[in-house]
Amino acid sequence: MISEERVKHIANLAKLNVSDEEMGKYQKQLTDILTEIDKILKVDIKNKEIMISPSDNRNCYSEDVIESHISKSDALKNAKRVKGDYIIVPKVIE
Repeated sequence: MISEERVKHIANLAKLNVSDEEMGKYQKQLTDILTEIDKILKVDIKNKEIMISPSDNRNCYSEDVIESHISKSDALKNAKRVKGDYIIVPKVIE
């Protein structure tokens, strides 16, 4: 089982306060996590093909096609406040 000192060190790194009552729970949970990681590390994958994705789906990109769009003047005519070619909006960042 992972030591109390190790749990305190990990808690300190994570900026967590661990009470004496919680210490046993965290010791067990961290020990369980490390046990599972050890199991994963022991798996022999030297002769296995690396799987990037569990499915064979590929990205389907569409062609860039220029379609009809509204003119700048039409886009600006519905704005409440306009200055030159820009729409004036309320300031949201101080």
